[in-house]
Amino acid sequence: MSYKIRNTIALGVIILLVSIIGTYITFFYQPKKINQNLKETKKISVQLQDNTEQMNAIEQNQMKLRETQHRWNNRIKEISESDVSSQTYGYLSEIIDESGAQQLKMNLALVGTTDGGTIGYNTYKINGISEFPNIFRFLWLLENGRKLYKISSVTFRSDEIGADSMESPQIALQYDMEINAFYTKEKTLGMQVMRPDSTPQPIMSNPFQPSILKKTPANIRNLVDIERISVKATANGKALVMTEAGKLLTLQIGDEVYLGKVSNIIPKDGIIEFTLNDGGIAQTKRKQIQFEKKDKDAIQ
Repeated sequence: MSYKIRNTIALGVIILLVSIIGTYITFFYQPKKINQNLKETKKISVQLQDNTEQMNAIEQNQMKLRETQHRWNNRIKEISESDVSSQTYGYLSEIIDESGAQQLKMNLALVGTTDGGTIGYNTYKINGISEFPNIFRFLWLLENGRKLYKISSVTFRSDEIGADSMESPQIALQYDMEINAFYTKEKTLGMQVMRPDSTPQPIMSNPFQPSILKKTPANIRNLVDIERISVKATANGKALVMTEAGKLLTLQIGDEVYLGKVSNIIPKDGIIEFTLNDGGIAQTKRKQIQFEKKDKDAIQ
């Protein structure tokens, strides 16, 4: 066999082997490898997606943890491990002193206990009498104080208190309320907290102040009582009056009298006009010179 034929045969065998190997790689090996790679890619994608969800869940839990820690570190309430009447009375007395409401009278009585397992509370009835600003500050400090006390109900009844030593009657409030004093078995909740530095807003008005008082204010400054004077003479802007005791006084426009002031003087008619306010009832009153009637027979 010649050299040329042998080379041709060898080359044909090589081409055949290459063709067989190429065909196998192209139609069998590579598709199988591609499918394996695609499956692996999908598996990795699923794992990556799971990792992303886990990372998001971890981040959310970390945010909740930070928020919880922040709320815990900045809490303003503490809950005692137990509650007894003397303890509650002492705490309420501290609030009264802090509010400056020394005139707030208070009666305290335990009426029940609610045990919720980890946390429970005692219910107290409180009643007394005081003025609105004192009660307002007391309620605000009770709700916003460092210990967990909650007001479950409260009622008010107002009444006027007047006396000869008071220029204006006071509006006293009789109050009845129920409060819940909480306690817990969790010792960590009883850790002391900083006292809140906030204060109640200033009181601009009293919702229990009536527009018209029942009682007339007392005349503690001994002002001129127009019901007990008589007009003796009038001039421009001035008038001469006499009290029941026979004392002569000069009044001018603008002078203060009991329950009001002198608002006008009419010399030609011998009249003095007064603007008065009797506990919310405004009115104008006049006092006029009363001339004595002479007996005709005496004149003759």
